[in-house]
Amino acid sequence: MKEIRLVLLGFGSANCALAQMLLEKSEKDASCRQCLRVATSSSGSFASELVPWKVVGIITRRHGSICVSFSSPTEEINVKDALDRIRTGGKLDAALVRDTVDTSKAATAAAAATIDDETTKLLKELGKTRTANIVVEAIPSNPKTNGEPAISFIRTALQAGMHVASANKCPLAHKQSDKESYFELQEIAKRKGKLYLHESAVMDGVPIFSLWNNSLQNVTCTKIRGLLNSTTTMILSRIEGHINDVPDSDGQVEHVGETFEEALEAAKRMGIVEADDSLDTDGWDAAMKLRALCVFLSSSGKLSSSEEHVVSIPPLEAVARDSIRQIDPELIRGAFRTSRKKMRSVASAELIDLASNPAIGRHQTVKTWKMSVKNEFLSQSDPLYNLNGTSSSVQFCTDTMGPISIVSQDPTLMDTAYGLFADIVRIASSG
Repeated sequence: MKEIRLVLLGFGSANCALAQMLLEKSEKDASCRQCLRVATSSSGSFASELVPWKVVGIITRRHGSICVSFSSPTEEINVKDALDRIRTGGKLDAALVRDTVDTSKAATAAAAATIDDETTKLLKELGKTRTANIVVEAIPSNPKTNGEPAISFIRTALQAGMHVASANKCPLAHKQSDKESYFELQEIAKRKGKLYLHESAVMDGVPIFSLWNNSLQNVTCTKIRGLLNSTTTMILSRIEGHINDVPDSDGQVEHVGETFEEALEAAKRMGIVEADDSLDTDGWDAAMKLRALCVFLSSSGKLSSSEEHVVSIPPLEAVARDSIRQIDPELIRGAFRTSRKKMRSVASAELIDLASNPAIGRHQTVKTWKMSVKNEFLSQSDPLYNLNGTSSSVQFCTDTMGPISIVSQDPTLMDTAYGLFADIVRIASSG
């Protein structure tokens, strides 16, 4: 890729953090253009090169939307000024578009896209005119809906000939018209010769998807188990209180913790609770991330090198979920006093055989993912036992290697931003 031309779909916390990271990670080339260092491979040796980047469009619902003149080779959005505008509560407008050659030229931003139809039209035009080549999607999603409008926006971007880097789990977790949205989107990407990457969709920017794509070749995942929702871990940690200090205090430390309501309010003050807090506390978010992983691991080449299996993935609504709302705090604290056990909201999935299916093929077996989000008391030997606060973790069991555990320790927005950043760099290095 000779130049990275980005459209930021959404300019909330994730894409603002990405914009800041792009500025901080930039290097200057001989022409003093801002560039990203991108890996290249030539004649069996690995090297890197500087690839210029710029933002050509920012599309939001609340802050307005701007883009450069279509097909303009010299216009770009002043990212630093756009960030300052958002941080001070301002709106995005044409004054943020600058011409890097003719600095006296008046800014000519395209009409704002504030509703879904306008966004779709703008994405089509940005792709058709080759004004942009990568769409970075980071808009709010709700597991209880059908995954829109994110799925349609990603589909439009790919069909218009642009790559997509997304922080959204909805396209991986939802089905539309009896077909997995993720499979459809990846088929479009392949047909168009583009990439649809999503490193930040689960566990912020931890490289789960790239690990399976690049390192675990011909490995079949058979089980998944983890703490996928950091908000519930934080709430349960605060309900527990400082229980680890009690046994060694000779009675000097009283075992106290917070109520559910107090812990939930504390989590809200930290900004880690969804607008609809039931998405966190009732297991929806964890179920969605779990199903996203199952869908991804069931995609072509991820589940098995054999063609002898047909995989059934239950819908999101069928995932058994426990809520943490009605848990008695004394039950949690008492379990530690008596047996040193801690309660956590554990997401788990297991690939199981259903039955042989002669109608499909003589030797084929139907497999399915058995998924749940359950409140479990963990013993000290459990890999998830010591996770507290906003930390999260996932463990994969495979047919080839021992269990593989990945931990994200108290992640911040910069973790999410890095997942998007890494996807952009991967796309740029793909040619």
